[in-house]
Amino acid sequence: MKIKTLKRSLILLVLAMAFPTVFMGQPSNFKFGSPTDEELTMTSYAPDESAPAVVLYQSTRVWYDILTGKFKVYTEVKTRIKILKSEGKEYADVEVPYIYDEHDKSFREDITGLKAWAYNMENGKMVKTKMENNSVSRERVDKTHMLLKFSIPQVKEGTVVEYQYKKESDYYFYIDTWVAQAEIPVAYTYYNLLIPEYFRFSIDETGMVRTENKVEEESIRFIDSRGNDLVCTGTRYEFVGHDLPALKSDSYVFCTLDYCKKVSAELRGLEVPGSLYENFTTSWEEIGRRLMADDDFGKRIKRACPIKDLVSSSGVEKETDVVKKMAAIYTALKSRLKWNGNYKLYAESASKTLKDGTGSNADLNFILLSAYREAGLDARPVVMSRRTKGRLPLSHPSLNKLNTLVVGVVDGQTVHFIDASVEDGYVDVLPPSLLTEQGLLLSDDGTGNWLNLQSLDASKANVIVEGTLEADGTIKGTCNSQMRANLSASLKSEFREADDSLSYINKLAERDGITISEYAIDDREAFLPMATERFSFTKKVEADGSHIYLNPFVIPMISESPFKAVTRVLPVEYPYKYTVSMVTTLNLPEGYVVEEMPKPLNLVTDDKTLSMRVNYALQGEKMVVQCRFVVNKTLFLPEEYDTLRQIYDSIVEKNNEMVVLKKG
Repeated sequence: MKIKTLKRSLILLVLAMAFPTVFMGQPSNFKFGSPTDEELTMTSYAPDESAPAVVLYQSTRVWYDILTGKFKVYTEVKTRIKILKSEGKEYADVEVPYIYDEHDKSFREDITGLKAWAYNMENGKMVKTKMENNSVSRERVDKTHMLLKFSIPQVKEGTVVEYQYKKESDYYFYIDTWVAQAEIPVAYTYYNLLIPEYFRFSIDETGMVRTENKVEEESIRFIDSRGNDLVCTGTRYEFVGHDLPALKSDSYVFCTLDYCKKVSAELRGLEVPGSLYENFTTSWEEIGRRLMADDDFGKRIKRACPIKDLVSSSGVEKETDVVKKMAAIYTALKSRLKWNGNYKLYAESASKTLKDGTGSNADLNFILLSAYREAGLDARPVVMSRRTKGRLPLSHPSLNKLNTLVVGVVDGQTVHFIDASVEDGYVDVLPPSLLTEQGLLLSDDGTGNWLNLQSLDASKANVIVEGTLEADGTIKGTCNSQMRANLSASLKSEFREADDSLSYINKLAERDGITISEYAIDDREAFLPMATERFSFTKKVEADGSHIYLNPFVIPMISESPFKAVTRVLPVEYPYKYTVSMVTTLNLPEGYVVEEMPKPLNLVTDDKTLSMRVNYALQGEKMVVQCRFVVNKTLFLPEEYDTLRQIYDSIVEKNNEMVVLKKG
């Protein structure tokens, strides 16, 4: 996850001006504004030579104060980054999130004291460039959140960038989570958190790397609204990490933030002298009740359906199948409204969404919930955090951790799911980022049940390849692939997002090493959980007149492993469970016999959650290859990676083995 993306998650990386204690492994340069010659001239970071940039130091100093009789929490930020390669320049573009509710003026946050510089070596001398105000902007994200955005100038390969700012927050009950790691390595990081005794926080430290930690008590002096001294005991928490490895995102990790080193603080209670103890401890049950009592959430669902005409015209009055009824109403809704690509938890007004003809998934989902209820379905919201935004902290309930919802329809003991972002899926066929293990189905009274959306039916593909091999090595054949659920949605999506059908077909032909003469996708535009891909092809294999050298996987299944690294820090996350079955039948040329045939393959993990089986058979003049690949869980831990990698290596090796035919 990039530095700027981490900041979107309210993670602040700060350098303290002075360190009250001494830790091992401190950097040699603490002085902000004066990068050393070594920092300016360094061309690589020894622990990770491939890094495009490195955080030379980062630190967070968080403390409390009293202003106009109210507690405030302050965060001071200073960061220094070395740009090592051209692609590392993006780390000079920074986004700092803060809360600025456009409706509630009593609580807000503000960013002050922003300064940033770039340092470059030119003709043996350091040139310092200051960021001007025209490089800074503020952008509203939603009704409660803003972004401070800035771009540091004169950044190129070899530049050192520094920036600093301070955040003042009225939200004294909330402390941003501190994250020690990023997508680039961190040479040195420091977190200093000072909490007065009045605030009872639970401090939670998680992650796969170690930091040096220290906890001490000390005296804190405040001045209250009357000018009187207020002295109390405080607890200072300090965390130091050095040479922390980069957590690089890849297609097999949804959110690196789930696995990086971080420290979070959850307020349990507040007890100020002269005041009653205030309990801040909450539960998911309480959050559910708050949501369903909210005018912008639960009460919205109970209002009159804004698209009664569409419901009545959808022809579902006599439909008894719940899934078909859901699909019909959804199709009617999508004929009038389009998803704008955004995921949200709260929605704009239904009238605005209908007027604009477009909206976020929340905008459309609230209308869909109302429409389903109008049609007599037991429709309820299912709130969650998208997999790309991180797992929900079940032990530390927080409304801020929820970021979207899908629609759940209860049908007896079964719950069916749908979301307005579905372009190519179906009922119970959601985008992978919404297939979370933690979805909270809310009833009208706010009570909820946790559901695992990854337990939905696994995707399947049945591939039939039939062809005839000629003596000159030419194969002419057909491929027919029947796909269901997310494999079907993936196929439709890839075809829809291609520049045009020809470019898609050419890409497919190049991938499989074939020439395609006819191509079609059945049910490509239909709102169904299935699709069939059909094409005719020719392929050339090696033939010298006496022998033919043939890869029996005419259409490759897995020709290259995605897991080439010897070791892996992060788990492997699959988007969904799936099974691919492939049967290849080839008519052999007359007069040829099989001289060499690969051996069968049967690979299964100990827990039987991943397997690959390959069998070969001769049936008269035909050769038949049967293959079945199964992924039956979505998360493989780092300690399982070596087994996973070895299985994929064996599969690739098997996919590249040859059958040798000899002329008799």
